[in-house]
Amino acid sequence: MGFFGINAKNEEQKAAMQALINKKPFTFLTGPAGSGKTLVAQAVGLERTIDRPKYRKMIYTRLQTQVGMDIGALPGDLNEKTYPFIAPFMDNLEVMSEKANEIKRFLTEGDEDRRKVFFDSIQTIRGRSLNFTYVMFDEIQNVDIHTISALATRPGMDAKFVFLGNFSQIDNPRLRSTQNNGLYKLLNGLYEKGAHQYFDHINLRETQRHPVVEVVEDILRNNEMPKEFAELEARGNIAGPLEW
Repeated sequence: MGFFGINAKNEEQKAAMQALINKKPFTFLTGPAGSGKTLVAQAVGLERTIDRPKYRKMIYTRLQTQVGMDIGALPGDLNEKTYPFIAPFMDNLEVMSEKANEIKRFLTEGDEDRRKVFFDSIQTIRGRSLNFTYVMFDEIQNVDIHTISALATRPGMDAKFVFLGNFSQIDNPRLRSTQNNGLYKLLNGLYEKGAHQYFDHINLRETQRHPVVEVVEDILRNNEMPKEFAELEARGNIAGPLEW
């Protein structure tokens, strides 16, 4: 079984899909680059918002940080400035079902009656109450405690918040500490409180991109990633085959 043309390629992706369609408000998907975190979450979100509606709208957001040297202020209006940061979402449409191109009408700002998918900045989500909404927080390993606190307190009625993170790709050196990293603090805190009725955590370990990506991730994880992050990710490992 799949969603929006995407089928689970392993038990971890299957578990992620199951978690994404349940009633718990929080789903955490962690793991290395190329393991399918964003793709799976996006496919489920589109299906549950457009094809088989459970949610009134879907929001995709990520912290608008740049990797490497700062390229300065981007030209254009708000949509043009935001586009480089939503490129992963748009790239994923290319590998989804043939209907994927059709959903662009749901992204068109001028068609408010049909618009169901929104690209909001993290800053605009703070202070809101989101009801009947499927929200994807991509690259969430790059936010601090204050930011994730503001985000995680937004769920309203029938909301699904999906936190997608890879602890080996933290851009801000300050956030490589367990004391400062928002994703670590929230997920670890939920485990410590035993609040399993409110969240699921699936750690996707199999890279689906070129095999060299797995080699690079192994180098970074062994040399750069604090062991506490690895131990927290491992709590979301799947023990064995699952029934669908």
